[in-house]
Amino acid sequence: MNRRLSTALTLSFIIGLSTPALSAEICGMETMQGNGAIMAQTGAYSAKCVAQGKCSIAISSIDHVAIALERAAISGPWLALVTSTFSIDSGAGFDLVFDGEDETRIAPEFLIAAEDMKSVRVDDDISDIVLSTMLESTTMNATVQLVGGKRIVHDIALEDLSAAIKWVDCAQAR
Repeated sequence: MNRRLSTALTLSFIIGLSTPALSAEICGMETMQGNGAIMAQTGAYSAKCVAQGKCSIAISSIDHVAIALERAAISGPWLALVTSTFSIDSGAGFDLVFDGEDETRIAPEFLIAAEDMKSVRVDDDISDIVLSTMLESTTMNATVQLVGGKRIVHDIALEDLSAAIKWVDCAQAR
């Protein structure tokens, strides 16, 4: 057999072994399974649950800055989380605008930063308020400032968020 063909077949076999399992319908949505997690996509949101553990919903990712919601258990609170490959300036707070209305500022005292400043979560009580406002709104503009002053602006459509949360509720209860 030709060496290139043999190499191509071997790579195809190896890649095939590392891809997630075939999709299946779980909680009314088409899902992918792999690496101990199930994942579903609804509109612009991807939701992921680890077996009997944490679930998350990816909200937005721009310029290496991601916004997500996480929940450790079905009975636990949703937490808003911002992550980046760069250090986040949590001292600048986060600015949110819902449906083009007045700006809402999440002050630094309500932000909990990881030691490396690449992950910042919003206090439990404020996360709850942010989530309920997101569910009542159609758009959200979120501004995150990195150390050094660069501001990353996320323009987010919120129409599929409630469907993603309903899927997580079902999947996490299984």
